[in-house]
Amino acid sequence: MQPKAMSHPLAPNFHASHWKQREAWQNTWHALDTAFGCGESFLHTLQAWRADAVAPDRLFFTAFSADSPKQLEPFLAKPCYGLLPGVHRISFEKGRVQLTLCIGPTPLLAKEIDTPADSICVDSLVHWGAKPIARMCKTGTHIKWNQASSETLADIQTQGVVLDKPTHTARYMPQWDDKSSLRGRPSQSSNALQNEKKVIVIGAGLAGSAVAHSLAQRGFSVLVLDQGSHLGAGASGLPAGIFATYVSPDNGALARITRDGVRATVQRASDLLQKGLEWNLTPLLEHRYAGKRQLPAGSLWPAAGLEWSADASIAQKQQAGLNDSNLALWHPMAGWIQTQALVKAQLTMKNIQFLPNAVATKLVRINSQWHVLDAQGNTLAQSTLVVLANAHPCQTLLDSVETNASEFARPRLPATALRGQVMLGPMSLLSQNLQNKLPEFPVNGHGSFIGMLTPLPCQNSALALNEPYWIVGSSFQRNDFNTQYRNADQISNHQQWAELMPAWYDDILKGLDSHQAQAWVGVRSALPDRLPAVGSFHHPEFEGLSVCTGMGARGISWSVLCGELLAAHMLGEPLPMAASLAKLMAASRFG
Repeated sequence: MQPKAMSHPLAPNFHASHWKQREAWQNTWHALDTAFGCGESFLHTLQAWRADAVAPDRLFFTAFSADSPKQLEPFLAKPCYGLLPGVHRISFEKGRVQLTLCIGPTPLLAKEIDTPADSICVDSLVHWGAKPIARMCKTGTHIKWNQASSETLADIQTQGVVLDKPTHTARYMPQWDDKSSLRGRPSQSSNALQNEKKVIVIGAGLAGSAVAHSLAQRGFSVLVLDQGSHLGAGASGLPAGIFATYVSPDNGALARITRDGVRATVQRASDLLQKGLEWNLTPLLEHRYAGKRQLPAGSLWPAAGLEWSADASIAQKQQAGLNDSNLALWHPMAGWIQTQALVKAQLTMKNIQFLPNAVATKLVRINSQWHVLDAQGNTLAQSTLVVLANAHPCQTLLDSVETNASEFARPRLPATALRGQVMLGPMSLLSQNLQNKLPEFPVNGHGSFIGMLTPLPCQNSALALNEPYWIVGSSFQRNDFNTQYRNADQISNHQQWAELMPAWYDDILKGLDSHQAQAWVGVRSALPDRLPAVGSFHHPEFEGLSVCTGMGARGISWSVLCGELLAAHMLGEPLPMAASLAKLMAASRFG
């Protein structure tokens, strides 16, 4: 899609005029604008990027708006949905252009941006003040302003900014060592990242494939190892699953992170998968058992929030098989994904190599190189950078690292194994009466239902899905690694399905013989605070080793976001979410 042509002739773009002068090794540019408006400044910069043959390979554009924009430029209206107060990452150009849109009180919200900008356009230096602007600079950052007072200009000079008053421009050139609290950006001397750009990812499921894709997009050569014989052989082998938002009365961290994750998943699926066949963006109805999952009230849930979640209407509940009195939520931004299709699509890049049947049992670091060994002590692969994305076995590999620094706590991920069994089968297995009633959108609550899924070639030959099918479940057993079929779980899933859609309780129980249905079993990994672990550790002897794990039952909703977050950490890019939320997901909280 092309952005709408601006109504006035394009003036020279401030950001583009300076990225033309960047160092040859710098392949990204972070532009920051303090006034988003209707999106004109972003579109102007996007057009300049598209038209410039020597533009940086990746463009990050951070913008601020005090309130959710009411009249967006048409090109931005569709992707910029649900702009609640907070930080939103919106992807363009198949991920090569990233808009980080900050909605809320400014410049207070600027504290959620912890990466310096290469160029900054300021609407009003008086409004922002000298220190917040200087905080977002690094040595050499170019600054342009529209409004300023003599007092503010004098103040910003004390922060290390050199002014060119006639042109309303400046440059951050402090006469002291730049000791910013922001995360550093890679430099030409960062050999491991700028020159070698090789990484090993252990695990070829949702997490591993998302990490591999994000790093491959940034020019890394990625080797993906997995102990299975095919992609998504573990918990990511689920034939299909849902992605959906999460709500809480306080609009807490888990809710905000999940919305960020759903947005990232939708963007990645839109780029890589066939809509309607391998995935679909559909509403989802959530049955609120015992009154759970209540929407935030008042100012915590303005109109933009209703684009994510609202109380379900009676008509929507009736479509989903609920009684009028049942409490329910309606999530417009949700859907389903053929899990293995996403894994395969993310790994289908020329600079990603997949090595199956590679059982990693030990990690050894020799002269800054990590050696991944098998049970016989043979080296499967080696690199300065390794990412563990293999769920529960992740801790076993962390434990295998021999250390000498006893004053540092060893990384310890207190993960819990979550066994889940789903029930599935062809639509023809259901009574015609039940088939006629079932909704086209997913339903969840205590377990979930997805229907009318289009069959795809499945790597698990035990599942015969050669016609449109449905899937319900799953069971939930803690610290259980048994992946064998259990008849008790099949019966339980059948019962849960009937309870999920109580208006059709008898139709569901009588309209299916659960013994004829198929089953799939997987074991997920979750952490005590219900958030994933992403990034590196504090321990100095684990340098170059990162993890992306602990997503529990939210792998589809979170994995793409986590892959982007890990890549941002490794390369010093602007984070794909608020810095305060990213901190909650940091692997370093465990060592």
